[in-house]
Amino acid sequence: MKINRKTITDYILDVEILVDKEEFDRARYAAYMENTDRYPVMGKAPGLAGLPDLEMTYGPAVLFDEALNHVIPDTFNQFLGDEGIRIMGRPQVSDMQFMPDGGVQFTVKADMYPDVQLGQYEGIAVPFRRSEQQLEFEQAVVQKACENMKGEIPPHMVEQKLDAITAQEKINVNNDAVYHLLADMLVVVDEAYKAADVVRPKVQVRREAMDLMLQTASAEHEMDWKEYFRSQIKDMAERYHDLPADYDAKLDKIFAARDKAKASQTPEERTEELFKAYLGSLELTEEQWRNQRQLQAARDVCLDLLLDAVAAEKKIEITPAEVRQFIEEIAAQAGMEPEEAEANINKDPLIWKLKRDKALVLILNSAVTDEEGKKKLDEARAKAREKAAKAAVVKEQ
Repeated sequence: MKINRKTITDYILDVEILVDKEEFDRARYAAYMENTDRYPVMGKAPGLAGLPDLEMTYGPAVLFDEALNHVIPDTFNQFLGDEGIRIMGRPQVSDMQFMPDGGVQFTVKADMYPDVQLGQYEGIAVPFRRSEQQLEFEQAVVQKACENMKGEIPPHMVEQKLDAITAQEKINVNNDAVYHLLADMLVVVDEAYKAADVVRPKVQVRREAMDLMLQTASAEHEMDWKEYFRSQIKDMAERYHDLPADYDAKLDKIFAARDKAKASQTPEERTEELFKAYLGSLELTEEQWRNQRQLQAARDVCLDLLLDAVAAEKKIEITPAEVRQFIEEIAAQAGMEPEEAEANINKDPLIWKLKRDKALVLILNSAVTDEEGKKKLDEARAKAREKAAKAAVVKEQ
């Protein structure tokens, strides 16, 4: 392996790697040993054919693709280990070309973790008692430890964290029956208006669908919600236009068409439709929603960097038994057998998660209460409550 070029700009790594013919041929032969059943050679026992035999039988480019699947990750990971570089996300491979002498050259781009310098993270004092104000205590400790840390948060890490926050929110929405009902309402109400020759602004349709969803989903109409749904739609449409004689039949077709459309959706399409309905209920675009969570994403990234740095400084290790227990917990939640989960899970992210958990416990368990600060904060909060109560009395009078 030879490194032709290495640049790092804004914590983005760009490296060009050259693998010579000898190393590439070793990767080709390793790939052959994994695929002997796919590449039989007349007169040779499986595993005994050499590369010349394979090239004569299958052509000079035999096993190139399989070898690349070995050599690209292996050489790049070796480079990262030699340089002591840690990346995040999936690296991007480009500009791959086979060399005239039989080697291969390629470029890899990857987002890097930034360097940070830890400040005080043990024995942090905050104006809360953990036994009485656990959430405030822990949040204050973490915030102070992050503020004590020096380092730059790369924009790409915030964007990736935003992507993760968005993905989790989509899962939450997908698991909430309310948004499934709202998505149906949005379509049905819009089509019901059209069937009555009523033109309504999209924003009004969305708000009316939201109100109808809340009423339909209420306990009061839980047993007869379908009939209630139908009657309310008819009442809404009739406010703006006389209904045609066959309006009930048109509603039946609208409901049937909606069921058919949902049945033909892919899981991804369904998730996006539900998330769009959720955003509509907030009267936000996805861009606006993400912008509102920029600060949360930056704080989450800062916490990740803090915990990773603490885990490294304290040389926190995770045992195979701890990994196994974590996998068993994941398998139980997913309704899978532990062996099945273990075979399909990349353990590296799990290990980092467990290291971060241990680092967080270390930080929180070492924190203490600033009694004087707590006293002042309690007094300030009491005065604020008293002032608010007096203001409320004046307003009533």
